[in-house]
Amino acid sequence: MEVSRLPSDGFPGYHLILEYHVEGPQQKPEWASFHLHGKVDQTPIDERFEMHRDVAFNFLQRIRQCLRKRGLHLHTDVLFAFHADYDPMFEDLRDQLHGMPGEPVDLDRFLRED
Repeated sequence: MEVSRLPSDGFPGYHLILEYHVEGPQQKPEWASFHLHGKVDQTPIDERFEMHRDVAFNFLQRIRQCLRKRGLHLHTDVLFAFHADYDPMFEDLRDQLHGMPGEPVDLDRFLRED
């Protein structure tokens, strides 16, 4: 997935690419591995992270954390303002992880993902 925005109204411009793949047995992969790279306001970004399958759908929050770690304070609604940017990725990720609606999430793991 690739998103770009020009600077405007106090928000920095950015060009980011998020690549991902799943790992584990094909019938039930356990992890999603992500690679976020590009630039935000001329600051290079190159972050890799993994998320367990039950919390992998919270990838936008993890992206925001990666950017904050570098001193960049963008909101996920600014980064991915339109569902068209991330809905296809979300659906593909759910298909690859064999995620089912209503599947339980390990709350302890979810809270540790910050």
